[in-house]
Amino acid sequence: MTHVRKLEERIVELEQKNRELTLLLESSLELQKDAGKESHTFSMSAIQTLILALDSKDPYTAGHSSRVAIYSLWIARRMGVDEKECRHFHRAALMHDIGKIGVPDRVLLKDESLNEEEFEIMISHTLIGARILSKIEPRERMIQASQVAKHHHERMDGTGYPDKLKGAEIPFFARIVAVADAFDAMTTFRPYANERSYMEGVHELIRCKGTHFDPEVVNAFALVMEDRNYLTNEQWHSITDLLDN
Repeated sequence: MTHVRKLEERIVELEQKNRELTLLLESSLELQKDAGKESHTFSMSAIQTLILALDSKDPYTAGHSSRVAIYSLWIARRMGVDEKECRHFHRAALMHDIGKIGVPDRVLLKDESLNEEEFEIMISHTLIGARILSKIEPRERMIQASQVAKHHHERMDGTGYPDKLKGAEIPFFARIVAVADAFDAMTTFRPYANERSYMEGVHELIRCKGTHFDPEVVNAFALVMEDRNYLTNEQWHSITDLLDN
């Protein structure tokens, strides 16, 4: 590999890291906007402690929760969700994977495909997360956070888990997190999969509209990516026709 090629790859790597850090900062700033405004039984400091514990457990996905939360917040705003509700939802989205704290390291950190038994253990993080978050007060916030944790791996065609919910049976906010979660998984480095570009990630979401993902949520996320200049004008024009299908 030539020196120029190595330099180009390093630049791409640094640009990706810069984007990830920017997303982490934005998510943190959104969380801090609520500091001191309201009294939450389940405080923001507790949320941050849990997320830090999860990030420490799985260094390969460190920052994932914060990125998914900020993507989810942007989608909700784009879909016209009330701002106060968006603020609560941001906290719920931050905790969508908290159940992975209860997944054994031999499964969570495995860098190869999971066997059937290991996969069953892995998917249990949705139920563990819902159980952890069932203690949140007030009740309406507990319901939202628990639903997001439990159902963000459901699919529109009913082939997801844990309950094989279909279409509108899947809670609305869980459908948003499903899109944000999948996009981040596709576009960040994992030891078992090559990361995709943002454009490739959006294309994959569009390809899976109606089967895996809520079409309205996918369309809203694509618009968010365009609004925030994560897609070039040329890339945006290449997918506009797909959004109408």
